[in-house]
Amino acid sequence: MSRFPMSVLTLTLVAASSRTHAAPDLSISAVPYLTGGLFTKPILPAEGDCVVITVRASLTGAIDSDPSAKLTLLSPDGRTVAERTLQLKPAKDCAEATWTWQAGANGIYKVRVQVDPDNKIAESDETNNAADLVLPVLVKGRKLHFPWYREEPLSRWTTCVTSVGDPNHQVRLAERGVIPLRWEYGGMSWSYYDKEKAKTHPHEVLKDLEELFYKKYTSKADVPGFGMDEFGGYPGSWKEKASIASLKALARAKQEMPDRFFAAWNGGGLNPKMATYYRMGADLLLLETYLWRATPMDLKVEEIYQLIEDRLSPVIRSRDMIVPAYGNHCYTLIALDTSERPDWIPLGEQENVVRYVRRLCPEMRGIAWYNGGYGGYGLVKTPETDKIHQAVLDNADRLCFDCFIRPCVTLMRHGLWIDTGPGGARSLVAAVSNIGAIDSGPVSVEFLVDGKTVGTETASRIPAGPNRNVNRVLLRRTLSITPGFHAYEARIVSAKDATTLDAVARCSRLIP
Repeated sequence: MSRFPMSVLTLTLVAASSRTHAAPDLSISAVPYLTGGLFTKPILPAEGDCVVITVRASLTGAIDSDPSAKLTLLSPDGRTVAERTLQLKPAKDCAEATWTWQAGANGIYKVRVQVDPDNKIAESDETNNAADLVLPVLVKGRKLHFPWYREEPLSRWTTCVTSVGDPNHQVRLAERGVIPLRWEYGGMSWSYYDKEKAKTHPHEVLKDLEELFYKKYTSKADVPGFGMDEFGGYPGSWKEKASIASLKALARAKQEMPDRFFAAWNGGGLNPKMATYYRMGADLLLLETYLWRATPMDLKVEEIYQLIEDRLSPVIRSRDMIVPAYGNHCYTLIALDTSERPDWIPLGEQENVVRYVRRLCPEMRGIAWYNGGYGGYGLVKTPETDKIHQAVLDNADRLCFDCFIRPCVTLMRHGLWIDTGPGGARSLVAAVSNIGAIDSGPVSVEFLVDGKTVGTETASRIPAGPNRNVNRVLLRRTLSITPGFHAYEARIVSAKDATTLDAVARCSRLIP
C-alpha cells in the first residue's frame, strides 16, 4: 500500500503538469543601465560615432521561434530618426540582437524598444515588453568622463569603474561602454616593500618598487587597464618617494602599452615631479578632496571651496593638465566623496560644490566620485542611513547629466562689458557661454542700467564646443546714456531645456 494518500499524489501531478506548460515571458528594461537589457556602446557617443545599440530581452520558458523587436530612434524634437525590426537570437535566459547607428547632430535622443511588437508569442505577462533609453550625443571635442571608485549599481552616467575584480562584471560593464579597471595600489604602498631595508638602503627599495609596479602595470592581465590608488605624500616623506617610484613605472608602462587605460587617484599633495609622470602615464588623474569627512575632521578645514582650488593651483594649472594638450594625454578631474559620511552631505551643498567646480574650471571634462567607505568612520548603518546614502549617490549621478552633459549656459564673472563703436556709440555686450556638451535652444538675456531694464535680446541657440571660440554667443544692446557713473547688469531670463549655471553678470563704468 502506498504511504501517501491518493489526493496528495494527484495534486502533485497536476502542479507538475502546470509548470510544464507555463507560458513563456519576454521582458525588457533599461533601468538600471548597468544591468538592464537596453544599452549602448559608447555610453556617451559624439557626433559621427558608430553606436552599437544592444537589445537583450530576458526570457523565461520555451519559445518555438525567434522573437522580434521593434527599435525606434527619436530625435531631440521627437521625430523618428530610424526604425528597425530586429530578430532576437534566443540564448539560455535571454534573446538579443544589436544594431549599429551612426550618431547624428548633437542632442538628447531616445531609444525606444518594443519586444514581440505583433504579439506573436502568448506570454505570461504582456506588460513588460517595452523600454526607453535616453541617449545623449555630444558635440565633437568635448569628451566627458564620470569615473566611480567602485560600481554604483543604480548609476546611469558611469564611464569608468576603477575597481572591478570579477571578469564577468568586467565584460558586462565593457559591453555597456564603461571602462572596467583592475584596482591596484599606487605610490603610498603599505605592503609592497621591505620596511627594514628601506631604513638602510632606501634607494634600492625605491628601485625595487618601481620594477614591481612596472611588472604589474605591464602584466598580460586581460583587462583594459588599472585603477591605481593611494598616490600622494608630504614633501620629502617616504610615501611621496614611493609615489614617485610607482609613477615612474606608470610612465614607462604607458609608453610600452599606449592602449592600456590608467586612472590614478591622488589623495595627498601633488608636487611638480609627480605631475610630470602623471602627464606621461595617466589617462585620468583624479584629485581626491574628502570635503565632507576627512578634511573637516582631520585637517579642521572650514572653507571647502578653497581646498578645491588648492588642488588645482599651482601645479595642475601651470602644467596645462586639465585637458590633453602639448603632448599630455591626461584628463584631470576633481573627485568628490559620497559615502564615508553621507549623513554629513546636504544635497543642496553637494550641488553647490559641483557648480563651483564648473565655475572654477569650466574646461574640466567631467567629475569623479569616490563611493567607498560606507558603514565605516563612525557611521552605524541603518535603513535610514541607507536611504540618505542612496539619495547622495542619486544626486551625484544627476549632477553629471545636469552640469556636464546637457546644455549648461552661463554668464561668466567677466562676461559683461561695454563696446564703443564708431562715433562713440556704446553697446552693452553679454557673452553667454555653453559649457555643456550639447547645443542649447533659445536663450534670452535681459539688460539693465542702474537697476532699470533697457531691453532683452535672444540668441536662437548657444552652441556647445571644445572651447570659448565656438561655444559662446555675444548679445548686444545699444545704449543711450548720460555721462557719469552707471551700473550695468545682464540676466539670463530664459533658457529652456538647459542648466543655467550663473544667470547674472555685472560691471560698472564711469562714462565721461
